[in-house]
Amino acid sequence: MRLLREYIRELLTESAKGPADLPPDAYVVIRKKSGVDEVFYAFEDGTIRHDAGPPDGMVSFARTTGRGAWGQCLRASAMVGAMASPGWGPLLYDVAIEVTGDHGLMADRESLSADAYNVWLYYMNSRPDVVKIQLDTLDNELTPDDADNCTSKVAREFDDAFDFYRDDDKKQALINSPVMKVYTKGPTTIEKLESMGRLIRK
Repeated sequence: MRLLREYIRELLTESAKGPADLPPDAYVVIRKKSGVDEVFYAFEDGTIRHDAGPPDGMVSFARTTGRGAWGQCLRASAMVGAMASPGWGPLLYDVAIEVTGDHGLMADRESLSADAYNVWLYYMNSRPDVVKIQLDTLDNELTPDDADNCTSKVAREFDDAFDFYRDDDKKQALINSPVMKVYTKGPTTIEKLESMGRLIRK
């Protein structure tokens, strides 16, 4: 298994795997649990692949209600965990974004590694097929609407000068931050997996 560092390397070298690369015994599972969704590689019976050779991996993301300390965050889901064998992480991320539908997917709101930050930077800058929706701070620094308000804790952690910016610069920092976005995309990957008979829903 590899963590996000290898995942980013695969993204940047454009060697990410797609549905057509799945070996004959590999499937993608979408599993909905209480408040959390998971996307992972499995065998035909739906059991998760471990130590069976690639592909291997899972991403998990928490559904939000638009209430609580994080803010409304456009009711987007938040990524809470990711790991995959080399080359196989992007497929899971794409399915996860598609699963969230119009509400979309955003970065973890509590803590984030530099590697995870770079994953979101990739989606913001290098994926024209992915829609990016701007989030605001809990203090309405960008819009008067509360629906897009979301904690900016992780954004501030990746820009230690954030609190010293003038108002205009602070607004631009929010706009430039990949973790102050919600990401959505059409279900193209899910549709491809379904047409191949390689998608399992639980």
